[in-house]
Amino acid sequence: MKEKTTLILLVNLLLLFGFLTQAVLKKEKIRAEGHLIFLPLLPKDPRSLMQGDYMILNYDWTFLEKEENVKAPRRGCLVFRIEEELFVPVRLQSSFTDLKVSEFCLQYYRSEYDLKIGAESYFFQEGDADLYAEAKFAGIRFMEKNQNGDKLLVGLYDKNKHLLGRKN
Repeated sequence: MKEKTTLILLVNLLLLFGFLTQAVLKKEKIRAEGHLIFLPLLPKDPRSLMQGDYMILNYDWTFLEKEENVKAPRRGCLVFRIEEELFVPVRLQSSFTDLKVSEFCLQYYRSEYDLKIGAESYFFQEGDADLYAEAKFAGIRFMEKNQNGDKLLVGLYDKNKHLLGRKN
C-alpha cells in the first residue's frame, strides 16, 4: 500500500514538473522569438504597500464602446493590427482563427468594468520608481502564427520606445 502511494506521488510530481517546464519553455520562446509591439499607456499608480513598487498598466480601450464590441463574449480574442510597431485594437471575437490578413490576436478576459489581457501590472525593484516614471508604452511580445493568443510583457518603454529600467 505504501509503495503504491509513493509511486502515485512520484508520478504526480513528475507531471507537475513537466507542465511547469513546458510553460516556462513556451514563455521563453515568446521572449526570444516573439514579435515586439507597443501598447500605449494611460496614467498609472506606482506603489502598493502590500506588494512593493509596481505600476498598474492602464490601456486605452475606447474601441470597446463600439456596438459590436459591447456584445462580445467575456473571454476570447482581442484582434489588433500593428501600425509603426504600435498596437491598434480592432475588435473582440470568440474565435482565435477568423483573422484577416495583417490581423493578430491576444487572449482577453472581460470583467464588469475592464478588459484584461494578462499584463495589467509591472513589478520592479524597490526604489526604482523614478526609472519608470516616464513610461508611455508597455512592450508585449507575441508569436505571429500563434493560435491561442498567448503573449508576454517584456518591459516598459518611454515616448521614444527606449526600454526603461536599470541597464545591466
